[in-house]
Amino acid sequence: MPQTPPLAIERYIATVDRAIADEAVLEELVDIFAPNAVVQLDDTPVRGSRAIRELYRDFIAIHVEAKHFWNATVLPDGRQRAEWACAARMSDGSLVTVAGLEHATVGTDDRIVDLRNELTRPPA
Repeated sequence: MPQTPPLAIERYIATVDRAIADEAVLEELVDIFAPNAVVQLDDTPVRGSRAIRELYRDFIAIHVEAKHFWNATVLPDGRQRAEWACAARMSDGSLVTVAGLEHATVGTDDRIVDLRNELTRPPA
């Protein structure tokens, strides 16, 4: 049975973990987004490749390792949704768990044009 390619939101989540493990993967992560994409992980959205690169460079800097688990689906309106949970070791040595929902609007080129995150379980 042929495998279906991963959704853009699944590629994104998997690449975040890889970028935390190897900062050289940062450019691959940025390339999952359209050049003028909007990413909102918290209350402050950022727009464009430069801002997205800086957001994830800062995100990577505070993590030593992370492992995400998720279930992804395509909603009736075409957006991709991922319910996710993560366990991570932070750069200060602390351990955290966190969970949330992400919604992504994906362009015709299969790149994310809008990503919104909502925490359902804040870092603890």
